[in-house]
Amino acid sequence: MVVFGFRKEGAAFHLEPELLRLYGFMGFWLIVATGIFLTKMFSGIDLENSLLTQIFGYNNICVYFDFPPSTYVLPIMWAPVMCNFLLYVIAQLCFFTEQRDNGEISKEFYGILRNMKIFEAITLICFSAIFAISPEGWDHTVWIHTIPFWGLQLGMVSMAVSNTWHGITSGYWTKLGLSESAFTGAKIYIAIFILVVCFKVPAASNAMLHQRFWKQTPTFKIVATVMDKMFLVCAAVVPVGKAAYLRCYKKDLLHEVTIKVGGDDEVKGLQKLAQGE
Repeated sequence: MVVFGFRKEGAAFHLEPELLRLYGFMGFWLIVATGIFLTKMFSGIDLENSLLTQIFGYNNICVYFDFPPSTYVLPIMWAPVMCNFLLYVIAQLCFFTEQRDNGEISKEFYGILRNMKIFEAITLICFSAIFAISPEGWDHTVWIHTIPFWGLQLGMVSMAVSNTWHGITSGYWTKLGLSESAFTGAKIYIAIFILVVCFKVPAASNAMLHQRFWKQTPTFKIVATVMDKMFLVCAAVVPVGKAAYLRCYKKDLLHEVTIKVGGDDEVKGLQKLAQGE
């Protein structure tokens, strides 16, 4: 199956949401691997005494994004990954619109899902700022650098909630043959994901406020480190596993969004153009 292209029935975009999501997260992990390689091999940063360690008490994944030469390379890599994720969001919106028009979901529920997807798209775009603004000091650019990352955290939670809510409520997951235990597992996953983000945002805020509300004890730093790892699992490991499972075992049942280009005459013209006629 192609993501988009020309088919016998005409020129059209063929968007497969799960494939787009899988590509998006694969691109993200490629960015992470590249950032780790560049930072450890060429940055000269003392990771045990980095600015992030001084502020938060531990290094999160951003330490591999924040310093040259990663800052020279990763923004270029993020651009197509971001576009891929935005296509994923657009494909989902088209799917929701189709279901609304067919009476499979209510207009009210469609409105909620649409607003959640718009929010998710905004957070993906704003996340680009972390590549442009490196943290340069405790009270210099750290907040501006961190806020887009908070937005992404909320956006990833929103994506998990909207996907699960839609899948269960619309009956889509039932059509895919997913079991009740899968529904329960998805709900537990969302609860854990929300808990992790509800910990991370206040913890980071307190750290950047010079530990105004509580001190970062050694025990707290251990908990914060565990929560940071759990966020990465919830945000970028579980979705990959789900997308891979659906593509491998439910491929024939997955919904595909088709966006035709123009009317029949325009479609035929585009086909001839593509064939070099």
